[in-house]
Amino acid sequence: MTFVRTAAALALLLLAGGCSSSNETRTAPRAAESADDRPPQDRAAAMQFFIDGSLKESKGQHAEAILDFQEALRADKNAAIHFALAKNYAALKRFVPAVENALEAVRLDSMKTEYRELLAQVYIHSGQFQKAAEAFRGVLRTDPGNTGAMFALAQLLERSRPAESLQLYEAILQKQGPSWEVLLQAAQLNSMLQRFDKAAEAFEQMLTLDPDNVSLKQSLADLYLRQRKFDRAMALVTDVLERNPDNDQLRATLADIYMQQNEWVLARKELERILASDSLDADLHFRIGLAFFSQALKDTLLVPDALGVFAGFDTAHPGDWRGALYLGVLHRQMKRDTLAERYLTRAATAANWNGDAWWQLGWVYFDRQDFLETIRTMNKAKMYVPDDFRVHLLLGIACNRAGLNDDSRVALERAHELNPQDVNVLSSLGLTYEALRMYAECDSAYERALRIDPDYALVLNNYAYSLSERNVQLERAMRMSKRSLEKDSANASYLDTYGWILYRLGRYEEALIYIRRAVELGDASPVVYEHLGDVYARLNRTEEAKRYWAKALEKDGKNKGLREKLERGRL
Repeated sequence: MTFVRTAAALALLLLAGGCSSSNETRTAPRAAESADDRPPQDRAAAMQFFIDGSLKESKGQHAEAILDFQEALRADKNAAIHFALAKNYAALKRFVPAVENALEAVRLDSMKTEYRELLAQVYIHSGQFQKAAEAFRGVLRTDPGNTGAMFALAQLLERSRPAESLQLYEAILQKQGPSWEVLLQAAQLNSMLQRFDKAAEAFEQMLTLDPDNVSLKQSLADLYLRQRKFDRAMALVTDVLERNPDNDQLRATLADIYMQQNEWVLARKELERILASDSLDADLHFRIGLAFFSQALKDTLLVPDALGVFAGFDTAHPGDWRGALYLGVLHRQMKRDTLAERYLTRAATAANWNGDAWWQLGWVYFDRQDFLETIRTMNKAKMYVPDDFRVHLLLGIACNRAGLNDDSRVALERAHELNPQDVNVLSSLGLTYEALRMYAECDSAYERALRIDPDYALVLNNYAYSLSERNVQLERAMRMSKRSLEKDSANASYLDTYGWILYRLGRYEEALIYIRRAVELGDASPVVYEHLGDVYARLNRTEEAKRYWAKALEKDGKNKGLREKLERGRL
């Protein structure tokens, strides 16, 4: 028995079509299968009803056949009659009685594999896949070499138990030798399990069966590329391109090979050749755009080139939101907020289910410090992508910047529910809890963040600064701040934090070094200027203190405490 008969022919014969061939050989009920000793006349009657039912079944008269088989069953309780009933109930899509009769046939004759196969197929067609798998396991217990049952079981297990499914496919190959269909399933499963070497081996065997299959060679080249076996991938691709120079998909794969070897000039040559093709479809055009985009992330001089490719894509496919999304991202990268807003609004409108579009659009408004518009946009995004934690994260950060800390807390706590392991969410929660004077919650958020990533510089800095503001655990705060500076020694905020901790410890001369360096880096915040003024005041350098307090007040005119310090000329 081959797997083709079981997996395909059996399903079509018994269930999909429901009709039996008029030449099909029938198995009449045998006296040996009776549950009890029946008189000969009963067995003869059962045989006649069975024959009548089989003839009606062959004509597709399944309901009438069932009546005859039921009469046969009254005369002789027999596994073959239950099997016949199961087939005809299944043909009428009456799966409950089909299962009942198939189970009874198996119970009465557990060694008949076709009974178990029918039971499995009925389970499949009624959506009971776990039970179908167990039925096929029953076939294999009675007939371990049944490759048809192996194949059917392997197909059932592909999603739920891929490793076991793969073992079954490999067992079939060992028994039968190379088979295109089995090798394809094995290759796909190995690829899904990221066993790319095994997937490649399966494709290589398939190539021996069909050496001129171009699609197969392309799939194999992609697998070689994933394994960074560039020479093998190149050999396959160039071999096909010599005979099929207009195969744009393979030329794109060739460009990928060059890109992964940092040969951008060669890759670009291939990509531009594809762009000039008259048969360029949307997906391939977009793929080329992504290649330019990824290269532009490494070299900002290529941003205009990437813009050009996506502009061409957008012109050729104006209804495709992907072009608008990447045009928006690229324009945002070039600080062209108006164009970025226009394209990203288009993308978010056309693909409102796409969290990336909303995320990028929200950042356009946030970057221009329009926090209220950021909040409005993220609240709108929540209607379409309510479970995208990034939407709640950006909403929370914007609310914090707008002074709406209660709203910030709600948004960030929701972001944390959706993604408990995101350190940025926990860091933002720490800032918001601090603003609300919820110091226990603040410390807890930072501690959780550091358990996830002990060396995350932003959390180390923010936690250290929070402790210094409360004037607690200063030695620990200094250690954390020092670690953040080791990660980013030119960060003005980190320099200010370290200096401010030294200030809290009364080490004013040392504090001056770090806070002055933070100011010298440029674009210091009002807080940093105020800190520098405070340090000078502690060092009795009053005029310098007043100068930096004044600069702080220029940037933050609403700071009443700062104004009072400046007026009295001392702390």
